[in-house]
Amino acid sequence: MKTKRIWMWSFVFGIIAALVAYVVVFPAPAPVPASTTTAVKDDGKKPEQEPELPGREMNNKMIPAAEGMRAVSLKVTGLEQGVSGYIEPNSHIDIIAYESTRDEKSKKEMRTAKLVLQNIKVLASGKSADGTDEALRYETVTVEVTPAQGVELSLASRDKDGFYFMLRGKDDAHIEKGPISFSREVFKEGESEE
Repeated sequence: MKTKRIWMWSFVFGIIAALVAYVVVFPAPAPVPASTTTAVKDDGKKPEQEPELPGREMNNKMIPAAEGMRAVSLKVTGLEQGVSGYIEPNSHIDIIAYESTRDEKSKKEMRTAKLVLQNIKVLASGKSADGTDEALRYETVTVEVTPAQGVELSLASRDKDGFYFMLRGKDDAHIEKGPISFSREVFKEGESEE
């Protein structure tokens, strides 16, 4: 039994020695009152920038919308976008919407183009589908509109067959009066005009 007693006392003294060593090596921090303020010394060094976390890559600049205005992104379909890569932030454009209808009486398919909005500021021209050496084709164009114009564009984007963008001159602020739209019959390959 003497050996068992020696091991028990060794174990107890080992635990006590470990606790004392822990308290000596890792003392408790002094409590700081909540109302204490400390002066920050400005040594002229800029604070280190936190590294950006990987996430959405922003290749294209976007201008913020003016107060009271909204930003609406329009999908650009195929090569029918209009000005093939020349739309940039701060450009002004006119937006044309397309619609295809079928005349039930004559069984003819009609295509209509309507000038939806004029002199609209471009905030961003979305993700480029090509490299920088080629003509740029964009997947989206983000424009600045009033809330009413935004509703009109959202309706046109759902009901129409796509948009066409016309780039305006830098100093061109002229607005055409009245609705502007044109319709024509769609001729398919193999059909002839009568």
